[in-house]
Amino acid sequence: MNMHRYESSTNNKPRAGSFDEILVNRATGRSFVSPTPQKQSHMSVYHSSSHHSSAPITSRYGSLPQDSSQERLLPKFNSQSEASIREKGSDVEEQQFLLKQETATNNNNHRDSSKKSSDRSSFFYYIIYALLNTTMSVPSLYGYASVIFNHEAFQPHIATLSKLVIWSSAVHQLCFVFFSSLSFAKAEVQDAGLLFLSIMTNYIADTVLADGGSIEEILSTSIVTLAAATTSLGLVLMFLGKFNCANAVSYLPLPVVGGYLAFIGYFCVVAGVGLCISKSMIGGDFLTDLQLLADRQSFLLALPGLLSGLLMMVVARLSQNDAALPLTMFLIPTSFYAFLYLFGITLDDAREGKWIGKIQQTASVSTLIELVDFSQVRWDLVFSAKCLSVWCGMVFVVSFSSCLDVAAISMDMGEPLDVNKELITVGFSNLISGLSFGQTGSYIFSQTILTYRTGYLSRWIGFLGVLMFLSVVVSGVNLLQVVPLFFLGSTLIFIGIDLLYEWVYEVFHKLIPSEYLVLLATFVAIQVLGIDGGIVFGVIIAVVEYVVSTSRVSSMRRVMKQSRAVWQPYHRKLLQEVGYDTNHPKILTLEIRETVFFGSSLLLLSRICDEIGISASPTDMMEMSLASPRHFSKSPMAPTATSLISSLKKRRRAQESPEATSLNEKRRRPKYLLLDLSQVPNVDASAARSCFLQLAKMCHKNGIIMIATGANPRVDWILRSHDVAYSTKDEEMVKSQLLYPHHIVDTVDLPHGKVLLFDSLNVALQHCETRLIFDLEQKQKASLSTSVVIPHSLMDTGHLFKAKLSTIFSRLLGIAKENQVLNCFEEGGIAQVEEVSYYSEDEVYTKGENADSFYVVLAGGVEIRRDASDDFDIKASSTAVMKRLSFADRKNIGKSSFGEVVSYLQVGGIFGYIDFMLDRRRLFNAVCSKDDTVLAKFTKSTLEELEQDSPDVHRIIEKALLQASLMELANFDVA
Repeated sequence: MNMHRYESSTNNKPRAGSFDEILVNRATGRSFVSPTPQKQSHMSVYHSSSHHSSAPITSRYGSLPQDSSQERLLPKFNSQSEASIREKGSDVEEQQFLLKQETATNNNNHRDSSKKSSDRSSFFYYIIYALLNTTMSVPSLYGYASVIFNHEAFQPHIATLSKLVIWSSAVHQLCFVFFSSLSFAKAEVQDAGLLFLSIMTNYIADTVLADGGSIEEILSTSIVTLAAATTSLGLVLMFLGKFNCANAVSYLPLPVVGGYLAFIGYFCVVAGVGLCISKSMIGGDFLTDLQLLADRQSFLLALPGLLSGLLMMVVARLSQNDAALPLTMFLIPTSFYAFLYLFGITLDDAREGKWIGKIQQTASVSTLIELVDFSQVRWDLVFSAKCLSVWCGMVFVVSFSSCLDVAAISMDMGEPLDVNKELITVGFSNLISGLSFGQTGSYIFSQTILTYRTGYLSRWIGFLGVLMFLSVVVSGVNLLQVVPLFFLGSTLIFIGIDLLYEWVYEVFHKLIPSEYLVLLATFVAIQVLGIDGGIVFGVIIAVVEYVVSTSRVSSMRRVMKQSRAVWQPYHRKLLQEVGYDTNHPKILTLEIRETVFFGSSLLLLSRICDEIGISASPTDMMEMSLASPRHFSKSPMAPTATSLISSLKKRRRAQESPEATSLNEKRRRPKYLLLDLSQVPNVDASAARSCFLQLAKMCHKNGIIMIATGANPRVDWILRSHDVAYSTKDEEMVKSQLLYPHHIVDTVDLPHGKVLLFDSLNVALQHCETRLIFDLEQKQKASLSTSVVIPHSLMDTGHLFKAKLSTIFSRLLGIAKENQVLNCFEEGGIAQVEEVSYYSEDEVYTKGENADSFYVVLAGGVEIRRDASDDFDIKASSTAVMKRLSFADRKNIGKSSFGEVVSYLQVGGIFGYIDFMLDRRRLFNAVCSKDDTVLAKFTKSTLEELEQDSPDVHRIIEKALLQASLMELANFDVA
């Protein structure tokens, strides 16, 4: 996770003028170079090895000044060179060739001289930026060391341990220099793993002291334990990256991670204050910390650190200059030394007043090596259950924070990064760091972006940073005894306040209230239960929050949709007045969205029942209580029969009231209930039984046919495996009874109270409309003469049937069959329209083809399918489900395996006209679903001929296309 969040670095964008000038130069084909590049400052030229004479050399904060004369941009030649060229050849082509050769030579010489000067100046600035990064990192690393080794047992060796942390940072940076895909990457020991490492060292120190052990045992065991944890962490991260498992770490809820990071912020503030007052404040509670600060001397020691940390955070967030924060960090200790000089205070006096650390033994390289004595290692503590549990939490948090750092760097760069590849780099650096007795580390987001924005994208900066880290390690200087303690503490306070500000205040506007409460609960739980228990508690709270919030989500709404079937005018009017009446339709379509699971199923069932005007009987309520007992009682116990009967009596008394009676009389239940499940990704077993099965039984008792459409393979399998839906054999018979009510069908005792599944909402609506019209005609005892010859909806009746174009257009437009134009259509227009025959699974057209025609279905059927590649995720997610299906069920469910079926078109359907009219390529695939499918094909030439020869017929076709477009539009939620 990023240690230092320099918000100013992300806001310091180049001026828009430079970008505009680059676009202008590239658009006009001009290139420009500076006449004296060696005199330009480092912030003026963006250096890159890829630049050549045809590419503009641009400024990081603006373009170089350009001469208005085009001649100024071209190489200049003296008169002697021109004369020599003329003497070398009299031929024009030879002169042009020699001129080009001379120009190239001059350009190369000019470029080589500029490059040498540029390389010299660039290396100077590599040193400057490496020194800048090191200056900001070293004080923070001393603070990190005081956090990791905060126990009193480590304090005599804190100087050496601090250099161990710096050594580890050098190892991380060196690995990133050689293996990171980002040449400007900055890496070191980071804040995400601090708390875990601190818990390990404190546990080891307390255990060894309780057993009467020595300081040497504590040091050796702690360093070996941290090294083993870091090494194994690196192996896990490399494994996750190698097998593309970076997304797996994101399963840890963000509010839980936010609560942990907020606690790290509080932890850093407490550790920083403890460093200021030279007392460990880690391990105590909040009240104990306040009592320490209540002491006047402690408060005076901590106050400069608190103010300095707050100042650094304000500068980092508000300043637009990248140098503002480093300058502030330089001025704070400088001001302290100036204060001592002005008032005549010596360093010994300041040390006695605890403003500067005590003089300790010089931390040399030899003392660093002597920290570990393998004979003193307590191996039982290295591999203890406590350290193992802490390590597991560290793996999740460090992995998550590393992925967040990579994502943040990618967003700031505006370029995609391979998170898995970068995770391998982080893992490798932790592996090498652990083998060299270091600690966990990763990308430092702020310094990485700071280096990126300088424009010097060279690995030299990182390598020079490694050398500077090593120089601090080998030097005999102990910063703790020369640098004011409040300054070292202020770096931790700065990081802590910034984390608290980001994850307590700023995140408040980015999370919903329930998620923010999960974050706060995790933050408090970690302080009460410890880091392991707090994170586990936070995950549990996050799961509960998800279940509760999802169960309350309104995921159902009524939609007004009709089929694309072509009906006679009388039948169409009948459907509008009865089937799709606004107040009490006989065909009711409800669209369900999001996952339906045990937490939301019964609420969804209640809403659907209210929508269609039915209520549960005592038997239904008993069955539902057995399926999901918690819904009917506030306690986790199942409801008793007494409570169910009592609730039923209350409901009956309410229904017997005059108001309820009048309301029930006005309410008319639908005949067909269609549930559109195309937007439902999953249904669990509890929801299948407690919601859909119970609803199907209740609908059957009330004379309602329940239909579900658009279910994906997983939902389809769940409904069938739990006997919620009909089997494949029974399903076909029920569909035949709906679709062909005028046929004589053998009476078969079919199971009742189940859901009828359809692949498409359009086909389901056609079935319901066909049966509704038949029932209405039977009830009214009105038989149309045309119904004997032609089916109601022009759909296939089981035998070969081919409709006429005149019949289709007459029904679509509501024109009388005796219309003279339509009578002449068969004699004149039909001769110019091509009829094409297909077999099942034949492609009419494919996605990407030129739309040179549209089609009308005369016989058979056509499926409009989305391209298979567009549906990869859906099919991949249901592979495991499909393997468990029988062959028959798999055939029924997977018949759209070449692409998701968008819609089905029967006789009278018109398709392909939108792409045709917009003159664009096909967006879908059209595949025949039946043998002996016959299509009328209209091309541009056909329409042009009809417009010339039969203008009335041409107008009818245009009206038919308009009517088809309006019918298509009516199925969308638009006004």
